[in-house]
Amino acid sequence: MSGQGAASESPVGYAERSDASSPSSAQGASAVVAEAVEAVRRAPPGALNAGEPGLPQQSGASVDDVLRLGAVAVWIDEPSLFAVSVPAAQDCWPSAGEPVASGESSLVVAFLQDDACPTPTAVRTYRLEVPVEVDADDGIDLAVVGLDEEFALRLPAS
Repeated sequence: MSGQGAASESPVGYAERSDASSPSSAQGASAVVAEAVEAVRRAPPGALNAGEPGLPQQSGASVDDVLRLGAVAVWIDEPSLFAVSVPAAQDCWPSAGEPVASGESSLVVAFLQDDACPTPTAVRTYRLEVPVEVDADDGIDLAVVGLDEEFALRLPAS
């Protein structure tokens, strides 16, 4: 992917694995996650974001970083466009649904992944728009769901 858009010092969000035992704004967020996952499962063929191979230059992350951490996010055009990079196999990768607001400054991105994909050795990046109802001026909290693990990322404002 080319480095069009943000400067190389653009803030990057690295994944933290979700801890189901920690308290959260629980039921509301869980309902949004469930709805986002169901919407991805019901999406017609071709309606999901297939992403692009590789990482955005402005991410500053390496393929090894994404394979180790599980997900990386970076602003492409802050505060309206961001990218999420996730592990993928060269010939089999997940597809992303549209981001769904889960709070004033938080959102969920649900992925659909084929269980038969081989072990990831590459990275796929998905350019996504921040929903209009999300205030991203101070950054966003991002939940990445539908992969082998769920991830919580904080994409700070620059």
